[in-house]
Amino acid sequence: MDEQQPQLADTLEDVNEPKSSDVLLTAIREAARSFEPWYTQCDRIDKIYSLARSIGGSAVYQDPDFDLFWSSTEILKPAVYARPPSPVVSTRFAIRDPFLDQVSEMLERTLATTLDKACIDDVMKGVRDDLIMTGRGVSWLTYEDEEHQRVTVEHLEMRDFLHEPARKWAEVGWVARCAWMTADEMRDRFHEASGDAYKTASFAKRDDKHGMTDDSAKAPVWEVWSKTDSRVYWVVDGVDVLLDEEEPFLELDHFYPCPRPAFATLKRKSLVPVPDHARYESTLDQINDLTRRIYGLLDQVRARGLIAGGTDVSTAVETLLAEADDDMMLIPVPAEGLVGNGDPVTWLPLEMFANTVSGLISARQQLISDFYELSGISDIMRGASDAQETLGAQQLKSQYGSVRVREKVDALVQHAQGICSIAGEIICANFDGKTLLEMSLTKMPTDADIKKQITLVQKQETQAVEHLNGQLQVIQQQVAMQLPPPQPGAPQPQGVPAQ
Repeated sequence: MDEQQPQLADTLEDVNEPKSSDVLLTAIREAARSFEPWYTQCDRIDKIYSLARSIGGSAVYQDPDFDLFWSSTEILKPAVYARPPSPVVSTRFAIRDPFLDQVSEMLERTLATTLDKACIDDVMKGVRDDLIMTGRGVSWLTYEDEEHQRVTVEHLEMRDFLHEPARKWAEVGWVARCAWMTADEMRDRFHEASGDAYKTASFAKRDDKHGMTDDSAKAPVWEVWSKTDSRVYWVVDGVDVLLDEEEPFLELDHFYPCPRPAFATLKRKSLVPVPDHARYESTLDQINDLTRRIYGLLDQVRARGLIAGGTDVSTAVETLLAEADDDMMLIPVPAEGLVGNGDPVTWLPLEMFANTVSGLISARQQLISDFYELSGISDIMRGASDAQETLGAQQLKSQYGSVRVREKVDALVQHAQGICSIAGEIICANFDGKTLLEMSLTKMPTDADIKKQITLVQKQETQAVEHLNGQLQVIQQQVAMQLPPPQPGAPQPQGVPAQ
């Protein structure tokens, strides 16, 4: 009889022990392992961009006078992202409704104030830099209601964000963010839910890779949003139980409190980014190698000559080539060792050095052109307009120059729209009327103002009715005085009130 296979539950919880954190921690480790090659590649790119002299124990040549990777990145930054996003709120269809228009304007103003307080420009610049250099930029939104209602937007580093490995973003079943917390912070946050379980967490000190530069001991606490379970979990490495779990405390259409990451190039059928630097890294290495050789040869290009004297020829030539003093031009050698047409000075040939340097410079220029084509810098440079050009020429150049960066621009626009959408949902669901009015600087009547207006209208109505009744009585009296007195037995005229 075949052994019964265990049934795998489509959940992040342990079906046998619901409070266990093993399934969650295993899923986090597997996701981190799938991204580890990309993490290593991104660390190398960061060190190259930061002019690190050694990577992995091996020296890396970086010429501060010709840093092509840095200069190209600085050109791409303003081409991809120029100014902070401005939220626009309107109805889905063109409906002329004064109430909806006023509500949309109030929410738009509140969103603008919220993003300004959240320093959205710094967040978007962080997402932009990650998108250009590593291929993925991530942000996370949080609702705070301790002292006053506020929505914060954070830019997450690459190792502080994980999601379920999937082929496309629509198939991702959970996302997680990492927050480094001390023991005191964990006690204040999780003691009520899990007691002293946090004490067995793996605390660490001075982890430069994760931005920890102080001496406080912290542990990485993962906040996991599971769309499959419709639950939010908090776990930490070294603790075998859940620190806390609850239903989603934010009601969002797309469930996650983060928009879709801004992706550049992705591996086929996966969400693992491919940094652009990997495409032209070999070209940059060749350019650096040629630059080093050019500068080395230029150091040897000096005017040197041999004259009749008493020094060995080979020793004199070595001395000339090794001497860096430009004041030393001649060195004596035995007269019989000179080869020439009888000139008193025999000059060392410089044509060979000059031709070699010229060839290296030409080869390097071709490699630079190839790099510009690969990175899209050439298109951006072609799109640069001149103030003296016509409007049509400037528009054509602008359209042509944005072709290569359009995908990155669209990714950032979509990411900014996601931030505004999530922030708007949080504001509509959690902010009270007073906060909305204060943040939007909108003047709307309160209940007391409406009651006062109703009372005033009712009073005016009563006065108007009394005035009409008085006018009616006056008219009736005037009509009665103009009519002749009724004769005894005569019929009463129709429409005239009785005397």
